[in-house]
Amino acid sequence: MQINRIYEIDSCNDVELDIKRESKLEFKLWYDDEKKPEALIFFIQGIGSDCHDKMLNFIAQNLIQKLNIAFVSVNYHCIGNRPQTGSTFYLDEIDKLILDATTQAAGIKLPFSMDKIQNYDQMGIFFHCINQALIKGKKEGKFRLDYFLNLHISLQPKKNEYQNFGIMQAQDLINVALYLKKNAPFDTMGGSIPVIMIGSSHGGYLSHLAAKIAPWLIDGVIDNSSCAKFLWKLVGFGKEIDFIKYSEFDTFKFFEHICIHCSTKTFWTSNSSSPYFFSPARRMIRNILEPSHLQIQSTYPKPYYVSYHAIKDQFYSLEEKITLYKYLNDLGFDAKLNSITKISQIDGKFIKNLEHGMGIPVKLLIKKELPIMLKKIKNNPKKEYKDKSISYPCEDLLYNFTQKEDKIFLEIKKKD
Repeated sequence: MQINRIYEIDSCNDVELDIKRESKLEFKLWYDDEKKPEALIFFIQGIGSDCHDKMLNFIAQNLIQKLNIAFVSVNYHCIGNRPQTGSTFYLDEIDKLILDATTQAAGIKLPFSMDKIQNYDQMGIFFHCINQALIKGKKEGKFRLDYFLNLHISLQPKKNEYQNFGIMQAQDLINVALYLKKNAPFDTMGGSIPVIMIGSSHGGYLSHLAAKIAPWLIDGVIDNSSCAKFLWKLVGFGKEIDFIKYSEFDTFKFFEHICIHCSTKTFWTSNSSSPYFFSPARRMIRNILEPSHLQIQSTYPKPYYVSYHAIKDQFYSLEEKITLYKYLNDLGFDAKLNSITKISQIDGKFIKNLEHGMGIPVKLLIKKELPIMLKKIKNNPKKEYKDKSISYPCEDLLYNFTQKEDKIFLEIKKKD
């Protein structure tokens, strides 16, 4: 019989920003209690979805019926950073500065003091008044008919979380894998059950990052359209530099004459004098395409990799992905990149276009690549690796990840 269960466990604190985590880590497990799973298959959701997605539930049930696997989806740290996954809008101090400067430049008088905005409804009234002023100004000839105002608002993620970006999220995935290896409601082969991470876009990036942090634990990565280097605009503080160019997304959905740019709450900053400065070291650890780090990872048990990436991907570079996979192969990894560059590769079923994600259905991606990867893992199983610790030099810092007590721990030291 198919079973699915929701779990909540303790995971990691934010070592980089020295912030104690307030929330539990939630994840969902699907399995068939009449089968013996051959692998733990993680599907890592990208931005805008979580483990409660109805389509994901359908996919999990279908795959469990046809394959001897257990299926896992993790609500990693800050997954709730979009309205559809529980975030709310608010104005922080930078948003208010942008609002004040932009409306002053447009000659629009604010309806009341921004200090009086205490909740979402009041913010909506505030923006509605600005929108009405723009409509009136266009009728009076003060603005061109195609004129609109660019403003910025922030997203408060669910569970009072914030954007650490990448590191805590990958630790969460690893901690769920370690928890299930020890506590799963089925036989895990003495804890040796293979772990395969699958994801699209940001989910694929986190799959690669988890393999970087714990290569002895992750047996395989199946990816669609992830980044080889992290995307600046997703870290959250791009509005400090250019709120139009580096916002996470923008929309006219709410107001016809206002383009609202949005970014997730974060403590990271471009201010080099702040303890929360997003320094070159912080960037370096988050990159998958980091040659010196790939060299270090290659001395550990090697996960299998397979990826798809399109030439017209509007978010992530195919060229960087090609470079990443060349490094992986040169270092002895079994890594295959499917570069989708020609219209002739579009079959209308699996590959539907040459843009980000290519329209590849999750279920078909897994059905196509998972059996091949499972066969490779079965024919060449990982040997037990005793030294479950890996260190990555990053400019002036040394990031050390260590598995102990069925968790992954991060320690950061200043380099001598």
